[in-house]
Amino acid sequence: MREMKDSGIEWIGQVPKEWKLNKIGSLYDERSVKVSDKEYAPLSVTKQGIVPQFETAAKTDNNDNRKLIKKNDFVINSRSDRRGSCGISEYEGSCSLINIVLKPRKNMCNAYYSFVFRSERFADEFYRWGTGIVDDLWSTKWSNMKNIYISSPSLEEQQKISVYLLP
Repeated sequence: MREMKDSGIEWIGQVPKEWKLNKIGSLYDERSVKVSDKEYAPLSVTKQGIVPQFETAAKTDNNDNRKLIKKNDFVINSRSDRRGSCGISEYEGSCSLINIVLKPRKNMCNAYYSFVFRSERFADEFYRWGTGIVDDLWSTKWSNMKNIYISSPSLEEQQKISVYLLP
């Protein structure tokens, strides 16, 4: 039986004794480069992940006011009414400014953290750090998200967990 410890963080609970706790900002950098959807294909951030935007999707006329997404970036919609809309991008493109685009740092398994970010408990914590005047306009900014603690096993264990969880 594996020895566990209390993480000291309510949403995380108990973790294996050797796991560390890290702030998201120590694992990812925000990618906030503004681009045009004329140069970078428009992508949508959905509950199924990051997908090419449908031609019928509602769009603004401000085509130059989008964020760059590179392949393997993790993207999460910051609005509470889009809860669970996030994933690792398989595409290079652009997205709405309402999304948070994260560039993974070295020595980490992006797929492991994607599983963490897609969990119900993380979604609850993510929106707890948000602000707004009503529920459907509630959003979480990178300046808050980067301070959320998440559990971090060793790189080898992150890779094993992600291989196990992949469909």
